[in-house]
Amino acid sequence: MNITLVCEDSFEGIMTAVYDAWVLMNEGHQVTIFSGTHYAPTFFSEYRQVSTDMEKADKVARSIRIKISPKAYVMVYRACMHYAVEKADIIVNFLKVGYRQGAEVIRMLHNPDVLALMELDRKVANEAHNFKGFLRFAELKGGALFGKIEPRCDVLLLLEKHFSERFPKENWIIYDEKRKKALAHPADGECVMVMGQNVEERIAALQKADEYEDLWKVFFDTIGIEARKNPKCQQTNLPQWYRKNMTEYQTPEK
Repeated sequence: MNITLVCEDSFEGIMTAVYDAWVLMNEGHQVTIFSGTHYAPTFFSEYRQVSTDMEKADKVARSIRIKISPKAYVMVYRACMHYAVEKADIIVNFLKVGYRQGAEVIRMLHNPDVLALMELDRKVANEAHNFKGFLRFAELKGGALFGKIEPRCDVLLLLEKHFSERFPKENWIIYDEKRKKALAHPADGECVMVMGQNVEERIAALQKADEYEDLWKVFFDTIGIEARKNPKCQQTNLPQWYRKNMTEYQTPEK
């Protein structure tokens, strides 16, 4: 029987679905996993909704770390943050190889299932790394810092350690506008995740004009050497989706 498991688009949701998929595959079923809310059932596969189960998710996560390696676990974790609709199936195929080969699996570059997962991991890691440099903060009334991003991959949690270490004594918020969730960091405290709220609307009254933003825009516009402008190279190094919330690319309000 062909069975499609539909789960929450999160690490815990996908790990829960992987647990259930393994049970079904051991019973002889063909299983695919879809993470998210936009799955349309078909006549060719039985549809089953999977509710996130933290105990099941923890068992799968622990087995990856022990039976394969901590490095493989990190790769799987980041792959879950990718936007690809087929990511859960890629993870399952990787784990099939990993449970057979152990820690050696991450060096099996000739295996297409391993390469597919490594590509997801690479894209997520690269996007998170880029936002560490491209994220721009604005100061709110009261001194808190606010930064807004719209990443393709769900990289918000991957930014937490970097900015907590960089601004440990600051109150700051990083808001993922696309997914309506935010990291909130109190000064000298621990980050918390705020889900399902339009944080930007809540802080609108706290936003203030910042003369340093205008100075930065002027600096950015004047420092460039006209003869050395290379839009194609700039587009490669700084794609459009990063620029939307970068101070130097904002159009001044009239």
